[in-house]
Amino acid sequence: MATFIATYQAASGGERSIRLQASDIAAARKQLRRRGIKATAVEVEKASGSRSRRQPGRNNSSSESTAAQGIQKIIKELNESLEAPPKVKDKAVFANKLAAMVDAGVPIVRSLDLMAGQQKLPMFKRALTQISLEVNQGAAMATAMRQWPKVFDRLSIAMVEAGEAGGVLDEALKRLSKLLEDNSRLQNQVKGALSYPVTVLALTILVFLGMTIFLIPTFAAIYDDLGGELPAFTQFMLNVSALLRSSMALVLAGGLIMLIWL
Repeated sequence: MATFIATYQAASGGERSIRLQASDIAAARKQLRRRGIKATAVEVEKASGSRSRRQPGRNNSSSESTAAQGIQKIIKELNESLEAPPKVKDKAVFANKLAAMVDAGVPIVRSLDLMAGQQKLPMFKRALTQISLEVNQGAAMATAMRQWPKVFDRLSIAMVEAGEAGGVLDEALKRLSKLLEDNSRLQNQVKGALSYPVTVLALTILVFLGMTIFLIPTFAAIYDDLGGELPAFTQFMLNVSALLRSSMALVLAGGLIMLIWL
């Protein structure tokens, strides 16, 4: 409800104003006609400076509410950005089940709702729920899937779009499921083949760091006692050891971790 000020001509000939509450200007004019008042102007009441000073609590409350909503929106966007997207195996299972339901004659909207209810990943569940809503409103499934690039890749969208255009959505989903399953199997094989060299590399790095941080400083004290000029490589290792034992090493480690995360 908003406050309106209506200006009208009184019977004595003078101009008067009246304040009333209404949802919009049309509703305000309707109230005036019921009272038999022929308004010359109807305007929304503007808050004056004195009114604002008399009611500081309301303004502060409104500002605090707006700030709280902004913070909640930022937190929600941050949480959504940190959510894990579905893996290839999850999308393969989704395509296989959806193809089975479409082939059995289950409506696509009902099928999407059932699949959304079975998902455990928040991002995947939210995506399927929104896609079901847009398909129910008349949008194509491929068009709705394009709104979720973190969930569906271009191959999945193209396969669904081809299936919808040709009227063979169930066959397209079956082929998509087969492709995703093969892709997931290949990824598992690559991970298995890389597990041994990655483990050896990690152990090598740990041994190098242990020797550089704990063992080389012992030799550095001996070299200082002996004096003389050290070979270039030995001096380089001593400098690396000093760097890793300084506070700069934490900055470098933090930057490296941030780079890998990005």
